[in-house]
Amino acid sequence: MRAALADLRAGLEPAMPSSDITPASIKLLRTIAEKDDGHGVVFHTEPRSRWRLDGSRYTVNARTFFPLAGNGLVDVGNGSTDPVKITPEGRAYLQKLDHDKKPEPQQSASSAA
Repeated sequence: MRAALADLRAGLEPAMPSSDITPASIKLLRTIAEKDDGHGVVFHTEPRSRWRLDGSRYTVNARTFFPLAGNGLVDVGNGSTDPVKITPEGRAYLQKLDHDKKPEPQQSASSAA
């Protein structure tokens, strides 16, 4: 993490987060990105180390946040009552995922001939 901060200070493009980001964490990151209007997203504590998105039934395990916060993709504030905010790095990571996911345009049989 310190290396990523040093890269940002030096004006270098930060490295993409490690591969420990699970599909559940990516879904959580997308949900936060969709709901965050700049003031963050509120999660409420639930039994068994789970967190529920305010105003919904969307609930995740606490450990789902760990790779996102650990890679600087979200800011969890104090980790209990502060709203969760997506960081610019988090938005850039989602853009990269979406860019990498787009399929290459396929040539039709008539244009290939």
